[in-house]
Amino acid sequence: MRGLEEGGLPIREADIFVGTSAGSQASVIVTSDKDWDLIWKEQIEKEIDEITPISDEKMGELFKTFENIAQTAHSAEEWITAEAEISKQTKAFITNQERLDMLKERYGSGQASWNNKLRIVATSIEDINRKVFDETSNVDIYTALQASAALQGVWPSVEINGKHFFDGGSFSMENPDLVNDADKMIVFSTGLPVAVPYKLDELLTQLEEKGTQTTLVLPSEKVMNILKAFHYNTVEAKMRPTVAEAAREQGRADAPFIKKNL
Repeated sequence: MRGLEEGGLPIREADIFVGTSAGSQASVIVTSDKDWDLIWKEQIEKEIDEITPISDEKMGELFKTFENIAQTAHSAEEWITAEAEISKQTKAFITNQERLDMLKERYGSGQASWNNKLRIVATSIEDINRKVFDETSNVDIYTALQASAALQGVWPSVEINGKHFFDGGSFSMENPDLVNDADKMIVFSTGLPVAVPYKLDELLTQLEEKGTQTTLVLPSEKVMNILKAFHYNTVEAKMRPTVAEAAREQGRADAPFIKKNL
C-alpha cells in the first residue's frame, strides 16, 4: 500500500477498509493517523521479539488438513463447520492477556482505535457465519483483531459476548462481498495456495454483476517466491522485511495501472 501511494494512488483515502485475519491488523494501521514513515519504522524496521506460533513443518501439515477438508466437504457450510472444529480443538499456549499484549506491541506507538472506515471480519463457531465488527459493535478493537486472526490450528478461538470467533478467512480470505454498495473496489489478495469455501473469482463476479467495479491485486512473482521460501508460513515474522520491500516495489509499479481503472 505504501508503494501504491508512492506511485500516485492515494489508497488511504478509500471510504471503507475490510480487514480479514492479518489484513485486519493492516487495516487498523492504514486507517490510523500514523504517517507512512512511522508505520514503516514500527512495522518493518523495528525489531520485535515476536513469537512465531507454528513451525514451517506444522504449518505444512495444517495446510494438508485444510486441503483434505476442501476435497471431502459436500457444501460450504460443512467445510466451514470442519474448520470450526479445528478451532475448537486449538489450545492456547500463551494466556489471553499475553496474546492481546502481542497485538498491542505489533500495533506500535499509541492506542489502536475504531474509526468509521474500518471493518474487521471473523467467523462465529456457533453460527457458522461471518461477523463484521465495526465502531458500533461495542467490542474492544484488540479483541476484534484477535478474533479475526485466530487461525484455526494456530490460535484458539476468541469469546465475544458469549460466542466464539475464529479466523474470518475460513469463508474467504478477502471477503469482498461484505461491501455490496461500493462503486469501485480494490481487493488485495494473499494469493496463498489454500482453498476456501467461497472462491474469490466468483465473489468478484457477483460484485461486478451488481455494478461494483473491482480491481484485484495479487502478489508479484517476487513476493510469492519469498512466501514460498518460507513455506507460505505467513505468521513467520522473519519474512516481514523482505516481503515488505518486495511489495512496496510492486505497489510503485502497479499504481499507474490500478489508477487507470479507478
